[in-house]
Amino acid sequence: MLNKAADNVDFDRALKAALLSFKCVQDEDIENFLHNKAEDFINRKLCQVYLILNEDDFRNGFIKIEAYFTLSFKSMISNPNKISLSKIRKISGNKKSKTLDFVLIGQLGKHVEYLNGNYIRSEISGNEILDTVFDVIKEIDALIPCKFALIECNNEAKVKEFYENYNFSFFQHDDNHNQYIKFIE
Repeated sequence: MLNKAADNVDFDRALKAALLSFKCVQDEDIENFLHNKAEDFINRKLCQVYLILNEDDFRNGFIKIEAYFTLSFKSMISNPNKISLSKIRKISGNKKSKTLDFVLIGQLGKHVEYLNGNYIRSEISGNEILDTVFDVIKEIDALIPCKFALIECNNEAKVKEFYENYNFSFFQHDDNHNQYIKFIE
């Protein structure tokens, strides 16, 4: 029993070290969330954080985070002045629906650091990360039905194009973000 407790302490230390070693120099909000906010969000049941680990390192007893994402649920009030009735019907099944419900992909990022004048990126691709995201969402859908995933992003053309290439479609622009949705198959 004591050895198991010691193993848990060692794992907790290794996990905390891995969380703190995660870098995303191209988006400090992604890095800051994992370093400073993720544990609080989990404890308050605001989201779940999913880590994508380097499998070879993990087999050798090390934890290296290649990427991570968060999932939660988001409901929003449907406003026919901002959202077309056809979009409301597509999402909720009823054009008179007062709320729209989504699985929210709240954070999505991969390890990127700047070292000696070079960017060092995790080998995992953005599509592979999204494939993992939707594998988890499909498991959620089997327990709690959900029709659409929502992701919010900045206005950078490259970011919007990335989501569009993964079959997300533009939903709306709120005050701070572009919102894209994807049907959960």
